[in-house]
Order: sequence, then structure tokens, then C-alpha cells
Amino acid sequence: MAKTEDRVIVWNSFFALARGEAKKVFETSENCQTKDSWTPLGGTLPEEKVHILGTLVLCNIAIEARVNHLIEELLEEKHISKDVADAARHLSAKHKWFLLPALAGKSTTLDASAGPHQAIAELCDLRNACIHVSYDQLLKNLPTARKILSCFEGFVEAMEDLNVVLGRHTETNPAILRIGKFERV
Repeated sequence: MAKTEDRVIVWNSFFALARGEAKKVFETSENCQTKDSWTPLGGTLPEEKVHILGTLVLCNIAIEARVNHLIEELLEEKHISKDVADAARHLSAKHKWFLLPALAGKSTTLDASAGPHQAIAELCDLRNACIHVSYDQLLKNLPTARKILSCFEGFVEAMEDLNVVLGRHTETNPAILRIGKFERV
């Protein structure tokens, strides 16, 4: 069981992420800068881990959004029925991702144990600990910076590979693949 102090720093870290986004909304909507003088009692995770946490949450939401979009596309193009689309929407994001080729009538399968789709499996496997805030699991399994960046790059590569598998493109787009890579200035 996670100690009270650990739970507080995780909770504060999530709240700090939300506050940071709310601050950006204020600044962009009001076209101004604000003072940032809030420091949470009890502290937060180290800054790098706060951003790892944020990346993990947002990647999972992006995966969910992507698969739901593709399911809607398959429905609109009459590849699947409304009942199949409704059933698919109720699956986990991970299951939806790996089911998409079959839903689209493709014979290709995606491999959750190898790149690039392994990144989807890894991100989704951490989802419940993150979204449902299982403190013990989250603190024990929070990826390193290198690992979360690798997963993000893999997510982008898997997204493009899935486009090819589904016949949306004939080959991966190098410009899209570059979105997953970061370079020093």
C-alpha cells in the first residue's frame, strides 16, 4: 500500500498538470502572461516524472481517440455495421487497436510483442494504473524518460503502420514519423 506522502505527491502531480493546462488556457484566451506562484503542499513527483505521467495519460487518450476515429470511418464506409461499431467501442483501446485490421477485412495482424505496435501495448498496459490512479502500480511501473519517449516514437510509427495496414496509405509518411522523434537545437 502506497504511503500517504506518495499518494499526495502523485495526486499533486496530476493536479499540477491540470493547473498548467488551465493556466495556458487563461493565457491564450486573455492574450497575457500570468504569475505562477502556486506550490502544492506535500510536493509533486520530480518534474521529469510529472511530464512522463502527462505523456502517459495523453498517449492513452490519443490512442483511444485514434481507434474510435478509425472505427467511425469503417462504419461510414460501410465496412462494419452500427452494431459492430457499437460493440467495438466498448472494448479497451488496446483490444480495439489490434482488432482494427480484422474489422477492416484485412488479413494482416498486428504484433503486440514487437515494434512498432509493442509501444501501443505497453502504453495501454499502463493505462489502468494511470487513469484509475493505482498508486502502488503507478509508482512501481512509471516508465523512465527514455522509455516513455521510445513508446511515444513507437506510437507514431504504429499509427502510420496501421494506416498502411488499413489501406489508408501505401507507405508510411516520413514527415509523420518525424513527429515522434526529437532533436536538440
